Amino acid sequence: MNKALIIALLCLGIVNSMAQNKTVQLKGELRNFQSEVSLSKGTPEAQLLKENIQFKTDEQNKFELNFELDEPAYFNLGRNTLYLSPGDNLELSLDMDAPLDAVFSGTGAEACDYLKERPFPKAGSYLYGTDIMEGDPSAIELGKRVAKHIKNKQEKLDALNNVSAQFKKMEHGRILFDGANTLMSFGYRDAYAKKVPQEEMAQYADSITNLFQSDITSYLAGGHDKDYLNIGAYLSVSSACIKQLGEDKMDAEILDFLKVQELIYLLNRKGPIADVLSQKNEQEPQLRTDKYKGILNQAFGKYNKLIPGQKAQNFEMTSIDGKVITLDDLKGKILVIDVWATWCGPCKAESPHFEALADKYQSDKMEFISLSIDSSEKPWKKYLAEHAKTSTQYITPRPRLKAYELMTVPRFMIISDDGLIIDAFAPVPSDKAFEAMIQKLIQ
Repeated sequence: MNKALIIALLCLGIVNSMAQNKTVQLKGELRNFQSEVSLSKGTPEAQLLKENIQFKTDEQNKFELNFELDEPAYFNLGRNTLYLSPGDNLELSLDMDAPLDAVFSGTGAEACDYLKERPFPKAGSYLYGTDIMEGDPSAIELGKRVAKHIKNKQEKLDALNNVSAQFKKMEHGRILFDGANTLMSFGYRDAYAKKVPQEEMAQYADSITNLFQSDITSYLAGGHDKDYLNIGAYLSVSSACIKQLGEDKMDAEILDFLKVQELIYLLNRKGPIADVLSQKNEQEPQLRTDKYKGILNQAFGKYNKLIPGQKAQNFEMTSIDGKVITLDDLKGKILVIDVWATWCGPCKAESPHFEALADKYQSDKMEFISLSIDSSEKPWKKYLAEHAKTSTQYITPRPRLKAYELMTVPRFMIISDDGLIIDAFAPVPSDKAFEAMIQKLIQ
């Protein structure tokens, strides 16, 4: 065998090895999850387009999942954040109700284990889930505690041995941005605690934040880097970074991301109505990168299937007595649907209005359906046992509603008796326009 052929074969082997190493292998146990689960990707593109990998667990709550990954990325699985790299072979045990009890082993375990202690929820960062606020510290004392907390977290991060330099960069950023967010959030928290009058609250909060300005400036110094779009903590402080550093110092992708994020947020909330489409047409030419122009158009394109007159996509749901039916099974009636969850405050605020309309208009021609997306039937059944309902009650895993681009709840939809979309983004029931739509349908 000649030398050139040997080199070619060796190169082919290296290429094949690299291709094989793109596969991520996950397996393990998920407790207190629904049987249908979403693994959500945390890249900027995936955040905007709500990309996720859907899979199922078996009767023992076990699963195995393989997928291709080109570059390392954050993923959300329940309340845990994972950091996965091409070639990772990870075994895990997660409890939806106890993210700190997660157990990881295998390739990629050290990064995922470290991420168990990220702030949750991220709003307010270290104000919650830590001992930062113990003993009701003064503003000066809080600043010192935050600085010490940051130092301790940085030392713990630096001590990791089996993680990449990129992971450490991202997590150092998260630590600092969480610190800045803590200091910027404290003023309002303190104002509420001291019962500052509403009209004076903003001024009071700003005066407290100004005490920390030097630290905040230091913590936000790296906020011009587009890489940080991969972590949610950065999005909480991105506007402060722009104000501090100036738009001209920010990576163009950051500015485009924020503009596209705002447009997609409106799209998610209101649907592709004329006002939203008009804002898209106005702002798209202002985007500086082709990447985000493409993402914007891709996001709006996903909503074409939800335009009135399109067929309502079928899905399964389960009744309170355990019967499984599909949306198509309900053809023949106009369906007025409230998509909600027991953990959603606005959902519960709108529920009495929805139930009042159900009591008034439910008939053999129109059915009002409350569709829970709770991850477990237990809180759903407990809530229903304590609250009388007129509407028909069902539950379904959130992934089953993927075709409806369900990003937030509550969400109200109206489906015709022949299974076509009348309005996939109906007004809330407390809005008189909602009842007006119903009255028009029954005329």
